[in-house]
Amino acid sequence: MWRRFHLICAAAGGAVGFLAFGVMLWAGLNRSGRSWVGGTEFVVDLTMMSVSAVLGVVGVLAAARQGNQVRRAEVTTWLSETQGMAIEAATTRLRALSRNAGFFAAFWTLAFLMAATSIVTGAGAFNGFTAAVHSLGALVSVFAVPMSLAAMRRWGRRYRAVRRTGWHATKSVDVRRPDGGPFEPAVITVEFQDGSVIELRTVESTYRAGHKEGQRLLEAWVGGTGLSMVVLFESGPLRRGAYPVPVTALGARIPRGEAHLSET
Repeated sequence: MWRRFHLICAAAGGAVGFLAFGVMLWAGLNRSGRSWVGGTEFVVDLTMMSVSAVLGVVGVLAAARQGNQVRRAEVTTWLSETQGMAIEAATTRLRALSRNAGFFAAFWTLAFLMAATSIVTGAGAFNGFTAAVHSLGALVSVFAVPMSLAAMRRWGRRYRAVRRTGWHATKSVDVRRPDGGPFEPAVITVEFQDGSVIELRTVESTYRAGHKEGQRLLEAWVGGTGLSMVVLFESGPLRRGAYPVPVTALGARIPRGEAHLSET
């Protein structure tokens, strides 16, 4: 999952570079005409735009391949679908997060179209500040649209998974970051009421578990199956109220007896 995140960032960086150097190339041609073709600046812009395009395509293909490998390795023996607790407000919030991500995707798509249209039709009349604002809007949109679409799809999948399993109360929760890096995904060790244990890892999201690092015996619930799981904490870092953190498992849920053997 962490490797796939890096590949997605590389693909997004390639897309941003392609757009940025493409705009610079177009602006140079618009400003200087054909006499600019073949010059040092033209060659640099064209080369960097081509390299960025290759980086973006390779990153997308590699991320898709990594995602397929993760899905093939998915374990299906997770939470019981008959013993979970229905916390309707928390479950509905997952659907709202999916819907909100869809709204963000639509907003940033519109922002990109407006910014790109303005750049193409009016770049010659732009001053430096106006050109920078329009270019920044287009660049941010390149990141925001695919990320919002991915968030919409993933939160929708988690909502459906939690609807099937309900929420399972925990006995204890331990949150840690093995290497201590500020952007490292947190590892969450969950012990359930029956003594079974499962290790989960947070996935890329604005909902993170870092604020719970080092704390134990937290009140929390776990829902979902496979890669579509959620840990529901009682509060977030900046507000009170249910705080859903998306996670995936590092291994199968270990029954009580086996969990104690593994600890010894």
